[in-house]
Amino acid sequence: MIVVVNERKVEVDERTTVAALLESLGYPDRGVAVAMDDAVLPRSRWSATLSDGSRLEVLTAVQGG
Repeated sequence: MIVVVNERKVEVDERTTVAALLESLGYPDRGVAVAMDDAVLPRSRWSATLSDGSRLEVLTAVQGG
């Protein structure tokens, strides 16, 4: 099935969770925020299974100086 991550189409298996998707795309364990279908998704819900056509926005914290 196809989901959209930061406006990019990504093919995933039917039982893929948000957490598994983030790991497969190389996102770090910390400093990440996710919105799914225009709603902020708390880390406690990252075990949710994705649906075909789900739209995710993933933001990472960047430290600078």
